[in-house]
Parts: sequence; C-alpha cells; structure tokens
Amino acid sequence: MLRTAAAAVAILLLGLIACSDGEAPGAPALGLRTFLFGTRGVPPEDGEFVAVTSDPLVQARLDAELTLPEAQRGRHIGGPLAKGNDGYNFSWSWHFLPDQWDVVEVSIELCDGTPRAVEENVDAWVGQVFCPWSSYVEREL
Repeated sequence: MLRTAAAAVAILLLGLIACSDGEAPGAPALGLRTFLFGTRGVPPEDGEFVAVTSDPLVQARLDAELTLPEAQRGRHIGGPLAKGNDGYNFSWSWHFLPDQWDVVEVSIELCDGTPRAVEENVDAWVGQVFCPWSSYVEREL
C-alpha cells in the first residue's frame, strides 16, 4: 500500500517536473527512438539498460543531455516498469513502459535503486515507478 502511494506521488512529481520546462504535454510524436542508459558507480553488466520513447518532449530532453559531456549529464530516468524485456531491454526481465517515462532532475528516494536490484525483485517493481538517481543517458541506439 505504501509503495503504491509512493508510486502515485512519484508519477505526479515526474509529470510536474516534466511540465516545469514550459513545454506543453501532448505534442505530436516524432517516432520511436531507443536509448541506452548507464548507472554511475555500477558495472555495465549490472547498470546498463535500454528504454524507448516516441514522446518528442522526452526526446528533446535526451538530445540536450547528449550534447553535454557524460560527466555533466544530470537527468535520470523515472517511470513505471512492466515485466519482460519488450524486445529491446535484453539484459533484463523488465522494461520501462514506452512513453510513460521521462528524464528528470529530481525524484523521491522511494523509487531509487539499481537495475540489478529491480531484476532480483522484479515482481515487486512491476507497475511501480523506478527512478535510479545514478542513471544517465549514454547514447541513442
């Protein structure tokens, strides 16, 4: 129950943060794009994952992050998870729901973690918001 309430708050916060850039939600999609994320301080085999989005506002934020040197990329991913790799997140048995995640500057601690921690308890994370604070976009695939 507490985790569900925390997830609802996290989704609300993600939406508020996403809209705080002055961008209007609901802009037309530009097409599905695939991004590789890393997790600082975690080996690639435990910290890299893939997420896809057709949301042009999220894509614009990711493009802006990718213009920065890797050490200066300050936004992390956050959004709800589903079971299965969905045909692109091959290292894991979970994935971010396409077009339901964003890259944000801050989020609540309850949704922080590592990709390996999610994998080890995937049933508890399905339908919940995952916002690994140490994550950053590495590159577009």
